[in-house]
Amino acid sequence: MTSTNSEDLALQYAQLVQQEDDCVNQLVTCNKLILDAMDIIAKQAGVLEMDTVKQAAYHLHSVEQDLNRKLFKVRLEKSILAHQMSQST
Repeated sequence: MTSTNSEDLALQYAQLVQQEDDCVNQLVTCNKLILDAMDIIAKQAGVLEMDTVKQAAYHLHSVEQDLNRKLFKVRLEKSILAHQMSQST
């Protein structure tokens, strides 16, 4: 394997690391929003329209699932690339 190919793999890996960090940060934010929403629901459920509250909560949960799926894909690609990099040395 040429050094150019190794450099390309290293660059791809660095990009995946950045994507992973971004996904984790997005998940942390989403989880904070979910916890805040649950806190608001617990404190103000009597004055909120419950169908709307549930719809919004389910939407936040759906976003969280999408972010987890995205993180899984990035980590899978990163693992495959790590294997390729180990084979080039």
